Amino acid sequence: MDAAGDAATAALTAVSTAADEAQARLAAKARMRELEHALVTARAGGPVDASPPTHDEALKLAKRVDPGSSGASFVRGIGFIVAGIVALAMVMSGGFGWLGFFVPLAIIIATGSMADRIRMTDRSRRASLIQLEIARASLTASERARAAATAQEAQAGSSPSTVEAPANTAAPTTTRLRLIENADPRTRSEVLAVLERLTTNVRGLVPETDLAALLRIRHSAELALPTTDGPLDLTNHETWLVRQVCIDYLPGALEHYIALPPDLASEPVLDGRSARDVLDEQLALIESRLDEMAAHTYRREANGLLTHARFVADSLRPDPFQKRLAELATTEPAPARVAAPETVQAAEGAVVGSEAATRVRERA
Repeated sequence: MDAAGDAATAALTAVSTAADEAQARLAAKARMRELEHALVTARAGGPVDASPPTHDEALKLAKRVDPGSSGASFVRGIGFIVAGIVALAMVMSGGFGWLGFFVPLAIIIATGSMADRIRMTDRSRRASLIQLEIARASLTASERARAAATAQEAQAGSSPSTVEAPANTAAPTTTRLRLIENADPRTRSEVLAVLERLTTNVRGLVPETDLAALLRIRHSAELALPTTDGPLDLTNHETWLVRQVCIDYLPGALEHYIALPPDLASEPVLDGRSARDVLDEQLALIESRLDEMAAHTYRREANGLLTHARFVADSLRPDPFQKRLAELATTEPAPARVAAPETVQAAEGAVVGSEAATRVRERA
């Protein structure tokens, strides 16, 4: 019993550790996605409400945003060219033996190490710039929030006559629209209701093409979710992913896009793409993925229908033994033929004639 208890405790500890690690990985991915959206918003001139990244997070973000380094590529290319020239010269001269192989290899290794150091230096510099950009954008957002709060307090504590004059000269403050809800939908109807509220909230803030894409996404999500309205089985990965797309991924994409200045939506922001291009790519990817999951759900339901059809056919098929008995019961025996009297007499005469002929032959 003690050994079984220890084994169960060890298994429970392992499962808990694995769950914690999976949760940490999901949190890290969500954090990097938030920082990437924050960087796009900051470079477009919009406010950011995310906390500035640490140096390690900024390094990972710099690797995802701009993994290349022109200086490192140049040094590596020069190393290959020099190694090729040296190898050719040593081969043409002759007499160097293995040095004709090791010397060019040493040049390639040395220039490769130098290129790696240059790439790490460039990445660290870009990480520092990313930290600075996000920090400035978040500071701007906090200053706007404090200015809005101060204006509201002044308006609440002053009379209308004293507030009217500065209100006309104050700079307009913008508040970021929150589209990600804090609710925890667990049923099909609740998830679809989140999409309906999202479509209502962004109407007039995004083009009609995006509204049409939202309606298509809502239809695909309706087909991808289970048909029953009971609690969703979130242990199924596809069901969990459909729910996350509807309550997190899609609202987050629209929320970050709406926070950007409208006049900069078509300007290149990140790796040559504009905010408009990034949003269109996200909506297209979400729609295509939901279509695939809707097709999987349809095939699963259709397989269930085929299985039930086979069960019904097997259950209602007649018993072959009983069918044979019924056939035998309905089959009547054929009537026996009765020979005519003339035929009987002719047969008897033939038999008597044959016997008489036999006796005559025996006497002879």
